[in-house]
Amino acid sequence: MKIMIMTDLEGPSGVNGRSDGIGNTMPNRTTAEQALVNEVNACCEGLFAAGADEIIVTDGHGGSNSIDIFKLHPRAKLLQTGCWMPATNLDSTFDAFVQLGAHGMQSSGGYMCHTFNSHSVCRMLFNGKPIGEIGVCSLKAAYFHIPTILVSGDETACKEAEEFLGRNVVTVPTKTDINRYSAINYPPEQVYAQLREQAEKALKNLQNAPCPLLPEQCELIVNVMCPNHADAPEKLGIERLDETTLRYSGDDFIDIWAQRLGWAPGVHKRKYGVTPQWVHPCSKR
Repeated sequence: MKIMIMTDLEGPSGVNGRSDGIGNTMPNRTTAEQALVNEVNACCEGLFAAGADEIIVTDGHGGSNSIDIFKLHPRAKLLQTGCWMPATNLDSTFDAFVQLGAHGMQSSGGYMCHTFNSHSVCRMLFNGKPIGEIGVCSLKAAYFHIPTILVSGDETACKEAEEFLGRNVVTVPTKTDINRYSAINYPPEQVYAQLREQAEKALKNLQNAPCPLLPEQCELIVNVMCPNHADAPEKLGIERLDETTLRYSGDDFIDIWAQRLGWAPGVHKRKYGVTPQWVHPCSKR
C-alpha cells in the first residue's frame, strides 16, 4: 500500500507563534520542525505496522522546508514542492491520505487558524459551505478516489475534519486551542503514542475511511482581504463578483484549484492531462 502524509507546521504539540510568525519566521522554528518530524515518524511507525509498503511525506508548510530528511523515518520518502508542480501532489497510485499538523480555517477560532494565506484570504466557500485547508486537501485526494484516513492538529482542526469528512475519519488532537495565539499543548510522548496507535488502526480500517464524492458542478467562492488580491485572477479570466470576491466554477475540481493557484482556466488540464486516473510521470509503484 502506498500512503501520502501531507504536513503543516502549525498543528504539532509544542508549536507556538503569532500572526506575524506564521510561515518561515515562526519564532520557535527549530522546536517546531523537531515537533513535526517526531509526529510524522510516529505516524509512519503505525502505518508501516499496518502494512504500508511506501510512504511519501509531503512538506506542505510555506516554503516546503520544514522537514529535515536526516531526521525523517528511514523508510519514508520526502517530497518538497516547488512552483513547477501540478495543482496536486497526489495521483491514482496512492491508497490512503493522511494530514498531520493541521489547523482550522480562517475565523474558526482555532490556534493559528488561516486558509492558505493569513494575509489575503478572509473566507472560502465550496458549493456554498465554508472550507479550509483540511477540506481542500481531502477533496484533492477524493478526486483520485483516495480516502483520508487520519487528521491530526489542534482540537478545532480535528473537529473541522470530522464535520467535513464524517465520524469515520480518525483524528488525533495535539493541543487545546484557547484562541488564535494561545493553546495548551498535550504531552508530546502521549501524542506520539496516539499517532502510532491510531495510524495503524486507521489503515487497517481503510475500507471504511471517508472519501467524499465530488459534485458534477463545483463552485469556489474566495473572499480576499484587499481588492488588489483579486486583480491578477480577474486578468486571467476568473469571475469577479465585487471588489474582494472571486468565483471559480466548473466541473473539474483540480482544474478549479489550479485556477486558484494562478493557472488560466483549462491551461493546467491541457499541460498535465490530470484526470481521476492520472499517474504522475515520476510516480512508481
